[in-house]
Amino acid sequence: MAFWRFWFIFFPFTALLFSMVHGSPLNAPVITLGEKKSLFGEKAQANEYVSYALYYWPDPANPDGPYKPIDGKKNKRLRSMDDSGRMAAFIGTVCNLGRQYKLDRDPQAASRAGQWLKAWFIAPATRMQPHLKYAQIRPGHRTEGDGGGIIDLYRMPEFLEALTALKCSNALTAEEWKQVGAWLNQYYTWLTTSRQGRHAHTRSNNHYLFYVAQCAYLASFLGRSHEAAQWLAEAFANMDRHIAPDGSQPEELKRAEPWQYSVYTLQAWGYLVHLAERMGDKNYRYRKTPAGASIQKAVDYLLPYRANPETWPWQGSRANTPLPAIFEPEQAGRPQRKCS
Repeated sequence: MAFWRFWFIFFPFTALLFSMVHGSPLNAPVITLGEKKSLFGEKAQANEYVSYALYYWPDPANPDGPYKPIDGKKNKRLRSMDDSGRMAAFIGTVCNLGRQYKLDRDPQAASRAGQWLKAWFIAPATRMQPHLKYAQIRPGHRTEGDGGGIIDLYRMPEFLEALTALKCSNALTAEEWKQVGAWLNQYYTWLTTSRQGRHAHTRSNNHYLFYVAQCAYLASFLGRSHEAAQWLAEAFANMDRHIAPDGSQPEELKRAEPWQYSVYTLQAWGYLVHLAERMGDKNYRYRKTPAGASIQKAVDYLLPYRANPETWPWQGSRANTPLPAIFEPEQAGRPQRKCS
């Protein structure tokens, strides 16, 4: 299954704006983590990633107290003061460069991707620490993030697909690839042992699925196929928590934008389908739970509303966002290039 199938629709706005300003990813300047200002008491060091919860706002009834959540209302000002835009630019640019290299073997794309990878994973002065301990901090609640911050790296599966393509190139030396692998191994260990990781592992919505997708892809990339298969099996075993027998996604239908979140969660399932099929399980998307749920049922539930957006019965915006590309029938059978 081809890497470009993962050019999903939820490309972060900051990364999109970054690409619009700088044009080709070949021209985009390499940026790294920003200066730490400890806006809400967090103790992050210079090379530690910090972001603030997207839907949290000051409470007018308690101006000096904890911020409160308002689902669907993004606090862009708060996010503009953290590292989330920088992370989005890094992940998005490397994904674009990896895709460009995979399609036409452009050595310039590979070389530029290597510069980004060295800045974020290798160079001591700019290397990000391999954790998301301070991701999506909720102001006034605690000075570290919870499991919800792990979703800031929700595109990790695409990113690892890009790295797989770039391994065929001159992006990095063999020793540098080892250092990238060491960073990813440390991050995987943090994901599976930290307080934040354990919290994400217990969630019942899209956060859980993107967590499992990250873990499964990291295990696969690091050569731990047995662990990757275990993550895939776990996601299927927990499917009834996420997909109803009729194909709806009850946890996402509760949100202020249920269509957007239903499609967004399908992206996580799409990652898992892609990995399962690559590992030889061609039936993963169709397999039903004892209750009758399946990934394909979740797709089929949304397709009629995608064709007729005005019939979407839930609140929020119309059903006008496309489904993840992996679930588009016309994508089937496209060839993928391999290292020669």
